[in-house]
Amino acid sequence: MAKGRGRAGAHTTLTDAARPVAEALERHGRVSRGVISARVGAKTLSIKIMPLDGGLRLTVVSKGSRQELHVYGLTMDRAAEILSQPEFSGYKLNLARG
Repeated sequence: MAKGRGRAGAHTTLTDAARPVAEALERHGRVSRGVISARVGAKTLSIKIMPLDGGLRLTVVSKGSRQELHVYGLTMDRAAEILSQPEFSGYKLNLARG
């Protein structure tokens, strides 16, 4: 797994829903900010965590957008623990165990 913490890559744009998620995870691992899709018809905030070789893919969905984040240096259980804190109580958390 990648060493260090903070932001990985040069892409800096975050959706309003993904910003607190990325900031919380950057304190414990590396986060690469990914693709933003607009016009998503979701009714609630949600975070889906999927394992990848060497990291995790998080998909953060809000009422109008979806953003992918790639996280390195954290296990799925540790990421779920971080995102289960009270500040994320408005998000539905989905763990996709592969």
